[in-house]
Parts: sequence; C-alpha cells; structure tokens
Amino acid sequence: MKVKIKYSLILLLLITILTFTIMGCSSSDNVNKINNEIIEKDEDFVQLIAKDFDLTLEGYGAKGAFVDKDMSIGDMLMYAVQDEYIARAEYAAIIEEFDATRPYSNILKSEDTHLDYLKDIYETYDLVFPKDESSALLVMPTSLLESAKAGVQAEIANIAMYEKFLKYELPQDIKNVFDTLVNGSKNHLAAYQKQVEKLS
Repeated sequence: MKVKIKYSLILLLLITILTFTIMGCSSSDNVNKINNEIIEKDEDFVQLIAKDFDLTLEGYGAKGAFVDKDMSIGDMLMYAVQDEYIARAEYAAIIEEFDATRPYSNILKSEDTHLDYLKDIYETYDLVFPKDESSALLVMPTSLLESAKAGVQAEIANIAMYEKFLKYELPQDIKNVFDTLVNGSKNHLAAYQKQVEKLS
C-alpha cells in the first residue's frame, strides 16, 4: 500500500513538472511573439515618422504653406517656426525703430512662447530645431500705423496657415500646439486691429 502511494506521488510529481515545463515554453514563446510584434510596430512607426518629417518646402513661413499642396508634418512645423521667427523679428524691429510699447512688447513675448511650444515638439520627435534666418526677409514699415497694418496682415496669414494645417490628420500633441498658436494669433490680430483704429 505504501509502495503504491509512493509511486502515485512520484507520478503526480512528474506530471506536475512536465506540465509546468510545457506551460513555461508556451508562455516563453508567447512573450517572444509579443515582443517581436512590438519591435516590428516600433520599426514601422519610426519609418512613418521619418517619412512624415521629410522636408519639401515651397517657400518661407505662411507664404510657403499657402502654395504647398503636398505638405509633410515636417513641412508644417518648419513653416510654423519660420512664420513665428519672421513675426518676432518684425515686432522687435518696430519696438526698436519707433520706441513702441504695447501691443508690440506683449506680442513679442507671445512669439517667444509660441516658438517654445514648437521647440518642445521638435524635441519630442528628436528633430533639430531650425535656426532663425528671418532677418534677411524683414521689411521695415515706415510708421506706427503701417506697422499696425503689417501686424494685421501678418496675423491673418498666420491664422490661415494654422487653419490649413489643422485640416490634416495630425498627432494629437502637434494638433494641440497648432490649436494653441492659432488662438494666440487671433488675440494678436484683435490687438493690431485696435491699434489701426487708434492711429487712423
């Protein structure tokens, strides 16, 4: 009787060990399969991002965006940075030339904030943030009234550019930044329109 119990226990132990071994192999295979799938998806994602960030620019800033009929996400980001650069350079020059304060000083600070938002996106996607080459394109207005009118036109163009971008399917973080920037530009537009009315 004791021998039968002993053999039964040994048999039960062997079956248990065999079961765990088979399950362990199966589990290991499943983990490897999942890991391989994740790796494949990651590679596809990297390829997609690389393609989306290729640059095929058609001009500088909003003007380039208006005529570009096949924009990548990289193109949109570059146009956005360029347009914020040219706006910042123009408003800084107006402040210096005419010893102007509001609304230019407030809007100048906003342009820096806009560029910081865009810089965060570039860092998120491990991209090199563009250098400021806007000074070569700067056109200086001849008076404060002309400056305000130029501000109106610049903000109208900036708003139209972001609204064009937002018609595309975009990663949520980029969409959020474009939404924020277009709303900021609408506030700037209202400020410049008031300035035009005041100086006319």
